[in-house]
Amino acid sequence: MSNVSKTTALVRRTTFSAAATTAFPTNAPPAISLNLEKISDSTRETKQNSTGAGKPYSEVPGPWGMPVIGNSWRFAPLIGPYKISDLDKVMKELHINYGKIAKVGGLIGHPDLLFVFDGDEIRNIFKKEEAMPHRPSMPSLKHYKGHLRRDFFGDVAGLIGVHGKNWELFRQEVQQILLQPQTAKKYIPPLNDIATEFMSRVHEMRNENDELPANFLHELYKWALESVGRVFLNTRLGCLTPNGSEESQQIIDAINTFFWAVPELELRMPLWRFYPTKAYRSFVKALDSFTEVCMKNISRTMDKSESCVTPKDEADISIVERIVNKTGDRKLAAILALDMFLVGVDTTSVAASSTIYQLAKNPDKQQKLFEELKQVFPTQETEINQNVLEQIPYLRACIKETLRMFPVVIANGRSLQSDAVINGYHIPKGTHVIFPHLVVSNDPAYFPEPKRFMPERWMKQFAPSTECPYAGQKIHPFVSLPFGFGRRMCVGRRFAEIELNTLLAKIFRKYKVEYNSGELVYKVNSTYIPESPLNFKLTLRQE
Repeated sequence: MSNVSKTTALVRRTTFSAAATTAFPTNAPPAISLNLEKISDSTRETKQNSTGAGKPYSEVPGPWGMPVIGNSWRFAPLIGPYKISDLDKVMKELHINYGKIAKVGGLIGHPDLLFVFDGDEIRNIFKKEEAMPHRPSMPSLKHYKGHLRRDFFGDVAGLIGVHGKNWELFRQEVQQILLQPQTAKKYIPPLNDIATEFMSRVHEMRNENDELPANFLHELYKWALESVGRVFLNTRLGCLTPNGSEESQQIIDAINTFFWAVPELELRMPLWRFYPTKAYRSFVKALDSFTEVCMKNISRTMDKSESCVTPKDEADISIVERIVNKTGDRKLAAILALDMFLVGVDTTSVAASSTIYQLAKNPDKQQKLFEELKQVFPTQETEINQNVLEQIPYLRACIKETLRMFPVVIANGRSLQSDAVINGYHIPKGTHVIFPHLVVSNDPAYFPEPKRFMPERWMKQFAPSTECPYAGQKIHPFVSLPFGFGRRMCVGRRFAEIELNTLLAKIFRKYKVEYNSGELVYKVNSTYIPESPLNFKLTLRQE
């Protein structure tokens, strides 16, 4: 049997039993390992002090931990001051209290967290990272892929929550296709069709006051999911039909549960390693449901592709098909599609909602955008094509400014694979270094008047003016990284940018948008998600 046939059989016979959702890890580290780590750190510091190479790790400023339980109590329910939904406020407080660097140590079951609020230091860390950069690991997802569902994932665990050689090999196989600008551009026509279809739904959603429903973010999820399905599977999932589809709703619900459960599992005491907590059970159940439903569509796409003998247009060749044609590996293509469904729906939807909000609250900027769009859209129904996307620099600047103020992912990071000197301190191997983009990109040291929405900041051709005195000024390249940086940069970035530009161009060409429900409030749910209702008022333009 060929490798492709074996993989096909494996993909098809994979099932997820209900009983398995109650399984939990049995390989939790012994409690004594925490004490051994402390001894190791102490020994390392002594050696470093003898060389005079920087200040010892123990002197890094940060909140004081209690005996035995360290700082874990700060994330505990009821008694802890650090609320997971308020991590944005926690990081800002750390910056205010401790400056350019802050350590949150003594987290039971977790490595120390080192928050770096300095753009130059962030650049230095990124520039020095090795060929296989390690993000701070996600033990819950790693356990799910590597142990609980190893019969399905095996050594092909994908890009999310994976590190080391397996990640490197996977990335090498897919990056050539995903990161080529010409590949993404092939999907502009179908993404335009989906955005046009969604616009019809948007028009019908408005009430007698021309306002969208409060749960409009959920509708954006459907648009993003339909877009991902079309690009990666050449499949229409039916998300935009009047009643939607049961399968698409299952996918959305599973993604929402996943993003809720991850911070619960990763930041609180890892009790799930010893018994299946509520968050852990929900996490496993959501991923099982997500994988099962997605695999039905992924396998259908692969089977259809194998039986097709008629040549296809470039836009009708899915990413999954391109990966299979290049590698001959159905399993690899399937895992990539799963990763893209998992991280490509919530993120794009939130970015779209935040940009709509910013333009709604800044009518002068919205008018400026409208004038740009009128130049390239003779009518409200003009289709988006590559030529149009290249002629809307102000819209691109609006998205960049929004993601500076409200990045969908509020922090990124690396797990140090060797000792390092950061901000004058010796930082030991294994420390999780966190780059809090939300705080840094809203720091007046890097962006004067950071709370003002000024897309002109990002346009070099603009001169400083009363409207934007900071236009054309040089921006530190490492203080606003909404898609990450380097070898672990988001591989779906080009597709997400096309989706965002296409939908937003259509909305603001057709409607004047207002938001009359006060200031938009956000919460941390893995991503930085609006908590307020998104009842935007859309008034049809007459020109």
